[in-house]
Amino acid sequence: MRTKSKLRLAALAMAGALLAPMAALAQTVTMWTFLNPANETPRDRALKQIIDKFEAANPSIKIKVESQVWFTLAEKFVMAHRSRSAPDIGWVNGENMGLLVNAGVAEDLGPLITSKWTPAQRQDLVLPQAYEWVKTGGKQVAVPIMALSIVLFYRKDLMREAGIDPAGVKTWDDLASAAAKMQRTNGPNVERWGVGMHLSTDKTTMSFGANALAAAQDGKLFGDKCKALLANDNGVRALNMQADLIRKHKVASQESFAYTLDDVIEQFIAGKVALASSGNGRYGNVMEKATWNGKELGMLPWPSLDGKKPGPQIMSGWFASISKDSKQKEAAAKFVAYMTGPEGMELWAEPGGQVPLFKSIFDKPVFKDAKYDPLRQLSQMWADAEVWLPAECNAARTFVDLNTATQRVVLGNVDPMAALREAEAASAGRQ
Repeated sequence: MRTKSKLRLAALAMAGALLAPMAALAQTVTMWTFLNPANETPRDRALKQIIDKFEAANPSIKIKVESQVWFTLAEKFVMAHRSRSAPDIGWVNGENMGLLVNAGVAEDLGPLITSKWTPAQRQDLVLPQAYEWVKTGGKQVAVPIMALSIVLFYRKDLMREAGIDPAGVKTWDDLASAAAKMQRTNGPNVERWGVGMHLSTDKTTMSFGANALAAAQDGKLFGDKCKALLANDNGVRALNMQADLIRKHKVASQESFAYTLDDVIEQFIAGKVALASSGNGRYGNVMEKATWNGKELGMLPWPSLDGKKPGPQIMSGWFASISKDSKQKEAAAKFVAYMTGPEGMELWAEPGGQVPLFKSIFDKPVFKDAKYDPLRQLSQMWADAEVWLPAECNAARTFVDLNTATQRVVLGNVDPMAALREAEAASAGRQ
């Protein structure tokens, strides 16, 4: 018995000796993202499953998530390089891609990831332009995790009750009319606004006016050297359209100037607004949390000023970048390749609720189910009206300047052209 005990102890000691070097070699890759794997939104759950599966297949690599506030994430990632405190992987949203492109802090992911693709993998891409968009000087500074565009959410039940055919909402006047029919008042009080608009200068993304202006200029908001194309007749029409939803049609609250995108989505979920714009990535979360029947959630193509064709789907998304200062670029790249590759992308689709960026995933039988119709609809909307603003231009700050111009016109009675000239000058100082 003593001999057997000694043998067991010797075996355990040997196993420990063998495992010790493996533990010492284990790498911890730090990633900054706006998601939190401990939370229960569809995208949070997807990220947790992606990390769990990756770590199971790669036991020598651990992924440490440090959750950040989404609207300052890109700026914080870039600034962290000054103090040598940047994570290995940083998520960057499309509106702030100019910060990453111009800062020169990203590792080239070509040799690490994209140059290893086969021709078949390249042909499988749903949005090849999303990868080309984040190339600068021949370097792949990031790869897309999820493609997004700001879309118009609406409630099918409210449109049915109001006798509105969603397919008939083609112009901004059509939208104002539909919003008025869905608005609900009780005496002087508005219980449900027709439109929710986020016109704050905080946590800003694309507004109705920015989309209308881009539509009138063939998808362009910037000219040479990222000069904003705002102070012109198209800009005046777009700004007046947005302002009139508040001052003329009265289907949006003046408090819109204090509302962020997060505020408006909370109001939409609570049934306090009938129409709202948001990144399509929140579709699943809205369905789950809606105080009304989430199955009644729909997406409208963007209207345009003339109604001849839909307004643009101004593309954005979340992209993964690896810091040039990372001490473990190979391990970080291995995870990014998995997270943004076919296996990871299938999880972003289910349970994450995102449009998969590989055609072969859409072809799988499970994704033929009707519950994935919104993803197919969105994919078609992108195919019909996809527009990528120049990655090197700071679009997020220009959206702030347009919101400020609208505020100046509505609350300060400033001439629209004068307000847009101010916005152009402010945008020039932010590029």
